Order: sequence, then C-alpha cells, then structure tokens
Amino acid sequence: MDFQNEIGDLQRKITQCQEGIARRRTMFESLVVESGQTILDLGCGGGHLVHELALAVGSDGYIVGVDPSPNQIAAARKLCTDLENVEFKADSATDLSFNDSMFDSVTSTQVLEYVKDVDKSLTEIHRVLKKGGRFCAISVLWDHWRFHGPEPDLNEEIHNVFRDHCFHQMLPLDMPRKLLSNSFSGIHSAPIGFINQVLHNNSFALWSSKVISAFAINNGMSKDKVMAWNKQLKEADREGRFGFVSMPVLTTAIAV
Repeated sequence: MDFQNEIGDLQRKITQCQEGIARRRTMFESLVVESGQTILDLGCGGGHLVHELALAVGSDGYIVGVDPSPNQIAAARKLCTDLENVEFKADSATDLSFNDSMFDSVTSTQVLEYVKDVDKSLTEIHRVLKKGGRFCAISVLWDHWRFHGPEPDLNEEIHNVFRDHCFHQMLPLDMPRKLLSNSFSGIHSAPIGFINQVLHNNSFALWSSKVISAFAINNGMSKDKVMAWNKQLKEADREGRFGFVSMPVLTTAIAV
C-alpha cells in the first residue's frame, strides 16, 4: 500500500486517535527506554513515536526514524522541529544504511507485513542492533481486522479487495520462527486487540474505514459500491449494531 498523499494523511490520523495512542504507549513501554539510548524506529510514519522516544532518551540519546515515504518523512520532521536528538532517513527496511551494532533498540509498528522479504529485514535489524539489543514489533492478524454491520456480501467484497494491501495477512503467527532463525532469543508475543462499537470521530474504526475505502477505489472497486458500504456503516452505527475488531500482536525479542 502506498502511504503517500491521502493514505499517508489518513494513517497519521489513525496514530492520533485513542487506539493509536494506546498502541504507541504499549510499544513505548515494551522498549524499556533509558536515558542516553540510541533507538531506530523502522517505518516511523508521521514521527509520533520518534518524538516521544526522543524526549525520553534526552540530549545524550538519539532517535532515528526511517520511512520510505517522502510525505511521511516531511510530516515527521515538522512534528520534531523542536528536537535536536532526532534524524530521519528514507531507507529501505531490507537495506539499512547504518553501521553494525549501532542501536540499543529497534521498533517497528505495522511495517513488516508490508515488506515482501521479512527475513531479509530481520537480518538487517539484527545487524544494526547491539548484542542484547531489544526488538519490538507490532503486526496485525489481518484475517481478524474487520468491520461489522454492512450487508454481508458487500462487506465481504470490500474486505477481500483490502487483502491486497499488504504481503502478509497473518505475520504474527510466523514471527517467532522467523526471529529464532535470525538469531533472536527471548521471543514473546502478546495480543493487544480491541473493539470499536461506535463510529465516532476519534475512533480507529472511522479513519480505518476511510483507508479501506480509498484503497478499494484505487484498486478498481466502484465508487458507488464503496459509498453504499460507508452508508451502511453509518446506518449500523445509528441502529446500535456497528462493530469493528482489530487484533494487533506485540512481538518482542533480544538480539544474540
């Protein structure tokens, strides 16, 4: 999925909603941040986690944000203009331009499912981590990311179109094996799922519905069908039968 322009703007909205903030807090806590650390945020998006980590590590620490999207990098730099201990690069997740053993921790939030060769990315992550360094990743079990309320056939059609938005639908199930084969230990997975039952303006579901709608139209689904699906979402919300479920998984590991 291309996170330029509209999709990138919507992704940044998601990171600012209540569930996005909670996900970022979970990631922050899993990193066990200390003053003076150097941390890489792989797929930094609009830079919200970079900003929070930079405040935590202080002037003796350093945070690097990597993202392939120029629009995301521009937004991240704007958010972090008040900080001197940050850097942003448009690196590839499978070809990082950093020295070996450079980082105390590497973080990745909903990034690796969009990388075709996950093993190559994990090899690079291990290379740039110090021995004993911490890797924390959030990936989604996309088969369980789902809206409820619209007419079943139309709802199924739009979800099927969205399956093409990333390479790996159920990556969290494969992560322990992949990490083990790439010289990580202490591997732990924890579900951090949630449900929205109201489609309000500060809900993950609202902004996700806009992402899936934009993606569906960009990939050949008719605007009329997408508009009908959105209308049915709003009707379900008004009638108290709307639901949205997501099942992200936090995976943590130590480089050996």
